[in-house]
Amino acid sequence: MPGTDFDLKTLLDVARWEPVQDQLAALTHTAIITIDYKGIPVSKHSGRTAFCTVIRENPVTCKRCYRCDALAGLEAVRRNEPFIYLCHCGIVDVAVPIVVGEQYLGAVMFGQVRLPDGDRDGQVSRLVSEISSFRPGEQDARQELMEKYQELPEMEYSRIVAIASLINSVVRYIVGRAVQGRSDRMAYEWVMRSGLPPSLDWNGEAEKDSGGAIPVAADSPVYPALAYMEQHRDEMLRMSQMAELCHLSPSYFSKLFLRELGENFTDYMKRQKVRWAKEMLRHSGKSINEISGELGFLDSSYFIKVFKTVEGITPLAYRQEKYYT
Repeated sequence: MPGTDFDLKTLLDVARWEPVQDQLAALTHTAIITIDYKGIPVSKHSGRTAFCTVIRENPVTCKRCYRCDALAGLEAVRRNEPFIYLCHCGIVDVAVPIVVGEQYLGAVMFGQVRLPDGDRDGQVSRLVSEISSFRPGEQDARQELMEKYQELPEMEYSRIVAIASLINSVVRYIVGRAVQGRSDRMAYEWVMRSGLPPSLDWNGEAEKDSGGAIPVAADSPVYPALAYMEQHRDEMLRMSQMAELCHLSPSYFSKLFLRELGENFTDYMKRQKVRWAKEMLRHSGKSINEISGELGFLDSSYFIKVFKTVEGITPLAYRQEKYYT
């Protein structure tokens, strides 16, 4: 989808994913293909049935397959779970969405099976009502196609649900590892470029101390934002800036930040500004106006207001209380 920070082919590493897809198809006795958010295949078709081979090699019905796949993927995202449905040819397919944060990248599609008689009512949605698109005059082709339709494997609905759960778990694992891998690389790049604390030990954990080291592990998705904040104390940063830096949407960044730090971005930044101000008030002779300017406040009265909100006293009262050291 436009604006996303992950490329589906890179996320899955298609060359490595296709053998896994082949094994899943053989294990589950279904056909599997991976598509992008437009419904266009990005992988080969594992275990494709003879019926669907005919349908997908027909220029007209192939376009309808793509459209069905695209619509089913979007419905799966809307429901936030695998979507089981009947395609335009009346056979059962399932869309398992591939989502990073709030960005829909595509789906793993599996199915090409029929439900046994009596196992259909009220359980499977139909995307469209038409069955194939062969012209009435093509009787021989239609007869052959119907024979291939009868050869499609039957599968109980409960088994389809179980397979959907399995493939959904696989997809979530792959996405999780990809996101983690990128976070690790970004954290390493930040540490190498900036030389900021914390240093990384052998297992990548961030050192923490009472002196104000970055309070999340270096592999956290929001670590780059906190590292940037430490290095640019003189800037008033916007959450949208930091979300972009972390390659996350603003809303997803906000959720992750709250989860990782226990407070929202704005409150955290204000508290950090006050922490840095306290250091300067204790250990420098700089005036309140100078400290305010060095911390990015355009108005010293606003700085005083923020400081008092966090500490309960004004910067001057704090300095007098702590003395000059």
